[in-house]
Amino acid sequence: MDRVAQIEVRLLAVMGSWTLPIEPGCEQHLRQFIRGAAVRADREGVRPDSPRILEAELNLKKLLTEMTRQAGALGFDELHEPTFFNAKNKLCPLWPFC
Repeated sequence: MDRVAQIEVRLLAVMGSWTLPIEPGCEQHLRQFIRGAAVRADREGVRPDSPRILEAELNLKKLLTEMTRQAGALGFDELHEPTFFNAKNKLCPLWPFC
């Protein structure tokens, strides 16, 4: 498995462990966001076993936490596209995602 895929697997595991369900359209946006983050981290020379990947995992948890907060504010019982875009707009820049 190449380095990008290794980083992506770690970040997808964070998304997959999130307790609030993720609507399929929102999941697609998150997967693309994660893929871009893995490519960026690799381009910057970050290895899959680097402490920087722990930072990326923490930052993804921050995004998912904000998405969960947004879902509550919007009356949703799962993460939807508006929660993704609202959280992204609020938190970016957030390495390595945006």
